[in-house]
Amino acid sequence: MSTPLLPTILEVGLNAIWRAGNDGLAAQITHIALGDMGYTPNQGQTGLRSERARYPVADGKRVSSRQIHLTALAAGNTEFWVREVGFVLADGTMLAVWSDQNKPLAYKAAGVDLLLAYDLTLSAVPADSVAVQSTGAGLSLAMAGEYASLANAMVKLQRLVIKPYLQ
Repeated sequence: MSTPLLPTILEVGLNAIWRAGNDGLAAQITHIALGDMGYTPNQGQTGLRSERARYPVADGKRVSSRQIHLTALAAGNTEFWVREVGFVLADGTMLAVWSDQNKPLAYKAAGVDLLLAYDLTLSAVPADSVAVQSTGAGLSLAMAGEYASLANAMVKLQRLVIKPYLQ
């Protein structure tokens, strides 16, 4: 299941969109940055206040002219509460920031991969002005329920087959 985020579009991000638009291109989101400071974002900031890690976008697609679905895999040994999320463009500019001063979004445990999935709504930018550049890893939570059911059925079958040999 993905979490819809309504990030604050940053002035530096809007400027990057206008530069790309003048060249006839869409600005491309390439990375998701995670931080551990909770606050209310403002349009004048240029990045996260306490960035802990940055991950390439593994997969993404345009859901509508103003909504993009993104996935990334937060891997590694960093450990922190995710309280801020930034969406980074190909030129390194931070397009938008989400944060909540009261509620963390997730916990990134050391050595445990965290699959991130976001439905990013960009209602404050021109339609079709932002695209996704991904690694092509094809990460998706859409089939998670089906995979869990299949794994459960396989375990039950293995118990039926192996149980007679254990008695």
